[in-house]
Amino acid sequence: MATLPPAENTTHSRRRVLLGRIGPAVVLTCLLLDIALRFLPPRLITFRAWESVTLFATGNGPFIANTVYTNTKSYGDLANLANLPHLRQYREEVFRTDAAGYRNRREAAKPFVGILLVGDSFTAGSGVSDEQTLSEQLRDISGGPVYNGARSRAGAEARSFWELLHYLQMTRGVVVWEQLERGDLPLLSPDDPERNWKRRLVRRAFSNEHTEALIRMNRYVKALWSYSPLQILFGRAVKLLQNDTIFPNPYRTEVVAAKLRNGREILFAPAEIKNYGLDRPTDPEFFVHLKTQLQENGIGLLVLLVPDKYVVYHDLLLSASPRTERRPFLDVLEQRLAAADVPVLNLTAGFRKQAEALLARDQYLYWLDDTHWNAEGIRQAAEAIAKSKAVFQCPCR
Repeated sequence: MATLPPAENTTHSRRRVLLGRIGPAVVLTCLLLDIALRFLPPRLITFRAWESVTLFATGNGPFIANTVYTNTKSYGDLANLANLPHLRQYREEVFRTDAAGYRNRREAAKPFVGILLVGDSFTAGSGVSDEQTLSEQLRDISGGPVYNGARSRAGAEARSFWELLHYLQMTRGVVVWEQLERGDLPLLSPDDPERNWKRRLVRRAFSNEHTEALIRMNRYVKALWSYSPLQILFGRAVKLLQNDTIFPNPYRTEVVAAKLRNGREILFAPAEIKNYGLDRPTDPEFFVHLKTQLQENGIGLLVLLVPDKYVVYHDLLLSASPRTERRPFLDVLEQRLAAADVPVLNLTAGFRKQAEALLARDQYLYWLDDTHWNAEGIRQAAEAIAKSKAVFQCPCR
């Protein structure tokens, strides 16, 4: 007599079918939600202005043109990286840009005759409101026109710099070029942008107008691909649990935390500590060449050397590594620039002295939770620039 196969368990079968449908449905829902949220303005997601104004910047400037970002509870990048909410320094941040995509509250008169600031996020004013930026404070102190031409990353590309001069139609004045201590020195690059083979191929196939449109579209697509609000929100939710109480905080090692003499905790970027004891190139060739080029166009140059936060506060820490025996990087660079007859202003010594004086009053030149200087540090820099010979003799004053 033939045996019949065992009857299938209908309950288990239904569960498998249900799970087989739920899994793909969840994946599809998350995918559609992720795509939809990518069109959400970054200002609704970001905790500070920087990411919001740089992400979809598709013009010639480093930021979205003609935009205003406002946040009453912005805080520092280091506290965010290390997932240390108790160390956040909340502050209001208002970030405005002009029609060219640079951080200015007003459009520049053309031809521009005045002080042109060039540099990175320090000069642009990451972490402070418009009226506290270097350009605004220097304008108030010097009484002359100042344009904030800082870009969104360390240093300024030579091609973009000369494009900015052309845009401003600048024929007189002075360029203040900020050089951050941990930033690489700019290198001489070919003046002819056509040497970039990708750009050359595109220009052969399209007109200049079509080329710029294609480049902007490419930037937008790349930004859209890298921007995922769903991932950001999910990451924040996970970080709430990784608070060293429910789960360990694995992000602490992303920054270096130390205590000052007054007991306050301060955060540093690891790159600052790494660079503190390194011997680095100090060849001033780029600035020597730049000074000559600017002089031919009737424009002066001042190289502004900005120290790292760790260099300024190293001697004010309760426990710190021994002071390096080598000459500080910015001091060597300052000497080489001066020897090459390039006007230079090194803020290191003044910042160290002022940081020690302010410490007793629980005041600082840099944000405790951020790698950037605060409004007071910027004020000190603006006053030093205004007193410098290169700016004092500027015909724009």
